[in-house]
This record gives sequence, structure tokens and C-alpha cells, in this order.
Amino acid sequence: MKRFVCLLAAGIIAAAVLPAQRVTLKIASVAPSRSPWDIEQKKLAEEWARITDGRVTITFYDANAQGGESGVIRKMRTVRPGQRSPIDGAVFTSLGIYELAPDSNVMTLCVPFLFRDQDELDLILDEFSDTMKQPIIDKGYELLGWFNVGWAYFFTKEQAVTPAELKSMKLSVGGFTSPELGAAFKACGFTTEDVPNEKIMQSIRSANGIEGLYTIPMYAYAARYYESLPYMLDLPICPVMSAFVVSKSAWESVPDEFKPELLAAVRAAESKFIAVQQESDSEYLGLMETEGAVRVQLTPDQLQLWEDTLGADADRLADSRNSIIDADFYQEITEILERHRAGAQ
Repeated sequence: MKRFVCLLAAGIIAAAVLPAQRVTLKIASVAPSRSPWDIEQKKLAEEWARITDGRVTITFYDANAQGGESGVIRKMRTVRPGQRSPIDGAVFTSLGIYELAPDSNVMTLCVPFLFRDQDELDLILDEFSDTMKQPIIDKGYELLGWFNVGWAYFFTKEQAVTPAELKSMKLSVGGFTSPELGAAFKACGFTTEDVPNEKIMQSIRSANGIEGLYTIPMYAYAARYYESLPYMLDLPICPVMSAFVVSKSAWESVPDEFKPELLAAVRAAESKFIAVQQESDSEYLGLMETEGAVRVQLTPDQLQLWEDTLGADADRLADSRNSIIDADFYQEITEILERHRAGAQ
């Protein structure tokens, strides 16, 4: 009995002095290096380390170096049961989220001119966040947070002030990584060419390459696209959503005692980044203009033409089969926004 008691005591003492298990999450991110987005996600990693006293850490990897969002998704999928994937999670854009879980209907949030501002987007996310994240959960992942990383603008080699002028140009719209998105643009009458992300600049500089693309100002500035596509259509088309996703197994490796505070840190980072993002869109557009880009201003009549044309295009897509826009979800969103706007008047 004495021997048993001694062994038990020794086990308790050993357990007390053994270091707590540490978890490192390998997260691929599409955030441009040294951008406000990159800075905020690194601050989030620091906050997680503080909350857990170093027991849970995040190591971020450049998604482009992992084969882009499609490559990241492949690496997140476990090779065989019980084996840990090379990447535990990712910070995706709308395209990556859609590829990971099409039934999330995230691309419906990217309909041109659907939202007028961040408040309207927040209203819809508050209403449908649980519904949208369920398909992601069903695929074996945990969605830790949504946020808007900027509003998409068109950047072109030549000036375009009407939809017809833009539709006549050869554009890159992400169809290489999202064929459905490319097909949607083509269905609306745009001329598109599928170009891998790493070859976009090469194509832009080619005499027969693409003549424009749409992206958020942060990307356009970080990649220096505006140097070869100097005309910036001063027209925010749609929000570009992002999501912080981790595999279910990776999230289960995080001690439960920390999860509420870690999720609260994600929500705080979302709010802070959105505030920064709203300023950074304007800041990046201004920087590019200072460095020689031309901001193409629209008259009220031209703006109305854009809204009418792209709005009609979106309605047709919503009514078509195999569309990236879910018709029922689109209808629900428009009805909620109409009631919201009527009440705000």
C-alpha cells in the first residue's frame, strides 16, 4: 500500500511539473504582406498567445506560396483518416469560401450594388451568419469569423465609363480559381480570360493580355497592378468577404477553457479591421492616384446606368440554373434591405 501511495504521489507531482500541451495552428492567409489586414491578423496571433499563456499559437503562411486558395483547400483536406493535414486552416476570400463550401452562398453577398454600405452588410451577416456557416461545418471545418476586407473596384488599361465599354475589354475576374465566377461574368456579357494569380501581371503587360481586372484597392496597391492598369473606376461594386476557417480536428486540439475568449478576440479583431478597412480603401485609392493612376469619376446619369445594368445582370443570374447566386437567398436579402431602407427614411 505504501508503495502504491508513493507511486500515486509521484504521478501527481510529475503531472504538475510537466509543461502544458502546446498547440500551433498553421494558417494560410491571402492577406498581402505588411498590409493593414496582415498587421491585424498578426495582432490576433499575439492576442491568442497572451490569452493562453503561449499554449495556443498561430503561424501564418502566404496562401499564394501554397498554390493559392485552391491549393490551400487541397492541403487542408486530410490525406487519410487520422492524419493531420499540412495546413490547419486559412483566411479565405469569398472565392475560397465558395470553393470550400458552395452551399454557404457567400457569393450572393457579392452581387453588384446589393449593399450600399457596411451597416447593410452587417445587418445581413447578423441575420444569416449561422445559416451560412453550417455548410462549412458540414464539410468538417469551424468558421471562427466573417469580415469584409474591402470593396471591389475595376482597374483598366483604358478609361471605361459605361458598362458597354468595360464589357468590351478582356478582364481577369478570378475564373481560373473559380470557373463559376468566370461563367457568371460571361453570362452577363463580359469578356473574360482565366489567368492564374501568379501570371496576372505578366498577362497585363502582354500586348494581347488582359486589359483589366476587379479587386480591392489593398490588392491593387500591394501588387502594383495600377501601374499597368492606371484607370480606376471610382465605383465600389461589392464587398469582398473573408472568413477565418480551421479544420474541426485542429479546433478540437485547442483547450476548451480558452475557446470563448479566443473567439471574443476574433470578433474584436473583426470590428477593428472593418474600421481600418473603411479608411484604407480610400487611402489606397488616394495613394495610387498620387502615384499617377487616374480616378474615373462618373456623372449621376452614368452611375444610374451602371446600377441599372449590373442590377439587371444580377437578376438574370439569380434566375438561371447553376449560378453562383442563390435565388432564394438573394430574394431574402433584398427584401430585408428594402424594409431597412424604408424604415431609415
